[in-house]
Amino acid sequence: MRNGIIAFVCALAAAFVLLGIGSVYDVQAAEILFTGDGVVTVGAEIFGKMPLFLAVGIACATAFYTVSRGDGSKGAKVRVTIVKAVYLLGGVASCAFMFMDLFDLVASGKLMSLALCALSGAAVFTLLTFIFARISAQKLHACKKWALAVIVAAVVIVCLTELVKQVWGRARPFEVKEGANFTPWYKPSDAGGESFFSGHAACCMGLLAFAPLFRINNVEPIYRVMYFVLSVVFICAVLLARIMCGAHYLTDVAFGAIISMIVIFVVGVAAFRNGYEVKPGGFIEKYL
Repeated sequence: MRNGIIAFVCALAAAFVLLGIGSVYDVQAAEILFTGDGVVTVGAEIFGKMPLFLAVGIACATAFYTVSRGDGSKGAKVRVTIVKAVYLLGGVASCAFMFMDLFDLVASGKLMSLALCALSGAAVFTLLTFIFARISAQKLHACKKWALAVIVAAVVIVCLTELVKQVWGRARPFEVKEGANFTPWYKPSDAGGESFFSGHAACCMGLLAFAPLFRINNVEPIYRVMYFVLSVVFICAVLLARIMCGAHYLTDVAFGAIISMIVIFVVGVAAFRNGYEVKPGGFIEKYL
């Protein structure tokens, strides 16, 4: 736990340093790093949001198979059906969102993109349910609290991202090049843009949501370190690529990372303050 907190503090401090640098050199950084579309930038656009939505898909599959059947009464059966349906629909929707950026790039229209996303989401979540059906109930139950924490954190992150984008209205770097007014990150704008803050930056931090699973499943420390290093590389690549393609400023990606880290940390502390196991006979076991 202590090592995890230290890593979190270091990552958060690094993000705040980037936010501070961007507060002074946002325009210069955007101009220097801009390269336009390329393999790296397109790849980041396609895969950057996947970690958070994949985490939610896995969480929904976990929760789906750990719903308590209750006392067998008619009311309990109805409750179980409703709760499972919520997890099922949530899992399919989350897996569908994983492919939104991909199909928006390759599909001939928005309706086609949505249809392909829905089909892909259903296919991926179906695959997850087949895999999880072969995992012991004991192992799945040990991850139930983690699954619910991930779902809550993801909902908060996505809602905050969309709300701030709509309210803040900051123009993207490429829109500023086309004549829109530049505004610093801390000032709302009437430009109607969606630059602040970066959804890709917030969602790629979803890799951190998997961290508790290493402790829950007693994974060897060396594999935890390897996962952390690879996660840092992926996150840095996504953040950099979003600036390179002209979609965001340094402050946009830094703030997106900060928001996501804080939400994941706060939800994690609240969920795991009494341990990782679900309390027998408690609210989660009875109703979720």
